Amino acid sequence: MRNCWRSAASMPACGTASVRPTRPARSFSARRTMRRRSPIIATLWRDSRCRGLLSWYERSVCQHGGSMTGWKRQAPFLQAPVRHPHLSSEPIVPGPAAQPVVSVVMPVHNRILYCAEAIDSILSQTLADFEFIIVDDGSTDGTSAFLEWYGGLDARIRLFRNEVNRGVSASLNHGIAQARCDLVARMDSDDVALPERLERQVAFMARHPELLAAGTALRMIDAGGTLVGPPSKVETDPQALHSRPSLAHPTTILRRDAVLRAGGYRSAFDHAEDVDLWFRLGEIGMLGNAPEVLLHYRDHGGNVHQTHRRRQAFLAEMAALAAYRRRNGWGDPVEAETRYDEAEMASLLGWSKDAQTAFLRRMEA
Repeated sequence: MRNCWRSAASMPACGTASVRPTRPARSFSARRTMRRRSPIIATLWRDSRCRGLLSWYERSVCQHGGSMTGWKRQAPFLQAPVRHPHLSSEPIVPGPAAQPVVSVVMPVHNRILYCAEAIDSILSQTLADFEFIIVDDGSTDGTSAFLEWYGGLDARIRLFRNEVNRGVSASLNHGIAQARCDLVARMDSDDVALPERLERQVAFMARHPELLAAGTALRMIDAGGTLVGPPSKVETDPQALHSRPSLAHPTTILRRDAVLRAGGYRSAFDHAEDVDLWFRLGEIGMLGNAPEVLLHYRDHGGNVHQTHRRRQAFLAEMAALAAYRRRNGWGDPVEAETRYDEAEMASLLGWSKDAQTAFLRRMEA
């Protein structure tokens, strides 16, 4: 907590003439809404020792309409490196000593606007016996310092940091390696878990010991947290999930030993790393989905399916082709940590010219 007081005292005043807002300022009532959505932030707001930092944070984010380009320059502390070793095996903030029931693993990269709500949604779960492993993947927007401060608020949080951005697969593998539980729940740093998520998913896996991984339905929310559209539909037929697995990655809960047996996530498939893992898990066991909504998926314009849509679709096709080769005894030549361009990957897996042409037509449609 001492970082909180020191940081609050050193904050420059917001709204100086040298920084111009990029979007219209939000009202005081909007800032009040932010507090209501986060019980932990609301509790800290009542502590006069933390009020300075929280007031500065709220005013800065609201004033610039969610844009980091202006307000992050006002706070040198947010740009200061966090002092701990590269991929340290020791958490920055020690976790609880008791054996938890489930490990929640959340990679984070430059998510200062949304990570507090994501973290709070996990800390507010009805099932309280968990550990929360957060892997900061070389953030540069102030997320690192904010996570270190936030991590001191709850002993269940275990915080790790990559000194450089290594990608989602490497960060997930690191988090899973540190997990102390057989069950590992995935979480993304811009989504919101419903309060019963962990309780329901742990019970679901207990009822279905044959499953190695299971997802749930979800609902979309916009950048401000407003529900958009109906709940998603999920595939529950085991044979369909074996031939073409479809699990919503941020909703999933996995058996740690099965993920390790399958070889973990492969960085070669970053942006479609989940599809590749589902295929490999399906070759050693069964996958499933629970039809109930247990997560709100935030669509804010910076999601992978929008910023890397073509790459994601291409790698999903390559994951299916790699699975086809393995299941026919032809082997899988993809090296887990190698970053291939599209031509290299297609050539490596023997993707025909006709298949490539058909894929490009689908992407252009």
